[in-house]
Amino acid sequence: MPARHHTIQRKRSIGAALLALPATLVLTCMAGTPAYANGLSNPDRGNFPIIAGSEVGVPNGYCSVGAVLVPSSIFQRITPYQRAVRYLVLAKHCAPLNSPIYFAQQDIGDVVWQSAASDIELVRVSPSRDNMTLHCAGHSTPATCSPIQTFTPRANGQVFMTAPPSPIVGRRAIAGTGIPSATGTFCTSGHVTGVICDFQPTSLPVGVLRAYEHLAAGQSAAVGALRPGDSGGPVVSKDRRLLGIISGDVPNTHFLVYTPMAQVLHELSSYKLAPAN
Repeated sequence: MPARHHTIQRKRSIGAALLALPATLVLTCMAGTPAYANGLSNPDRGNFPIIAGSEVGVPNGYCSVGAVLVPSSIFQRITPYQRAVRYLVLAKHCAPLNSPIYFAQQDIGDVVWQSAASDIELVRVSPSRDNMTLHCAGHSTPATCSPIQTFTPRANGQVFMTAPPSPIVGRRAIAGTGIPSATGTFCTSGHVTGVICDFQPTSLPVGVLRAYEHLAAGQSAAVGALRPGDSGGPVVSKDRRLLGIISGDVPNTHFLVYTPMAQVLHELSSYKLAPAN
């Protein structure tokens, strides 16, 4: 029997059943631990602001954030509120359309879009409201003052990554997007396994059934390098360029499968990477 692509969403219950999907997209899912903070490779992955590699809660468990986007059009960034709205890219199998998404035990937004063919979806994250301030103008007495409302984004364009030669994982500015080097290695940054930088680009073996279209593959020296909860996390180069969004693995093999970032931005052509601050 052909091998199947295996998703790696972390579930809330050890005895959880398979994630319900249409028959043509049947996947097996790995169970995980129930506590919200358990499994975090770095506790900072559960703190605001949300970045690529952060942990989010989904209806059936936990996933990782792959990228943070903003609309490209200036007409969607006119007001202070609009300029502070952010969009998270997750794996489509993480949560159904319109599902609430949680972070740090807060409801941060809903799934507002899903790809028809690829394993990606979009979550809208509203900003936090700052304390109202007064802006006063004029030289007359009394001065004319108006209340000003500002907003702070709850996510930005960084990634949990190392900064070679230092092995320390921290919040690093994303340097753009790219494709894996044919001869080099690339990394993943899931919230459970952390930063793993021994993947090499490859092709999936003949006979592996792909659950979604537009998937690329990587091969690690370790069998099953990723863990439940890494789904949706970023695939990233060592120089911090986003390469794709983790979709899953092939059980009992060295293979990772992911949606290339070029495909993500092709389908989400009216969005771009969010600024780092």
